[in-house]
Amino acid sequence: MRHREPNTDNPGEALYRDALEAVRGLKRNHRQYYDIDTKAFRETLRKVCARACRMKPGPKPQRDPRIAKAARERGAGTDWQGLYPVFIDGYAGMTPYTQSLIEDGFRRKVTDYLRDHPLLKLREKPGAEIPVANSDANPAG
Repeated sequence: MRHREPNTDNPGEALYRDALEAVRGLKRNHRQYYDIDTKAFRETLRKVCARACRMKPGPKPQRDPRIAKAARERGAGTDWQGLYPVFIDGYAGMTPYTQSLIEDGFRRKVTDYLRDHPLLKLREKPGAEIPVANSDANPAG
């Protein structure tokens, strides 16, 4: 194996050359396995590379606190039309076209928040009728 001084002008290129040289060495040292099952050899290298360069999970994205509050109210049963003027700044002064675009984005953000927080999911409104199975349909019961 030849060892060269890394190119300080382009560290990405130096890394590429070193990685290529290392993989070629592995291929040479494990030629028999490579010839038997090339696909498995490549899969093993992919797994090793992924494990060696594993990135730890980062921080959660910063969300607008108004979205969290709107999601809680939506989960409590408030309809969308009641949420728009409260949580969207300048909603009343927008044109209908702009309102529709803003409403779509707002609904998407609130829905995504509710998807990530299943305990806040939409509950039945108080006083809403809950469908009951028809007892006349089953005479055996």
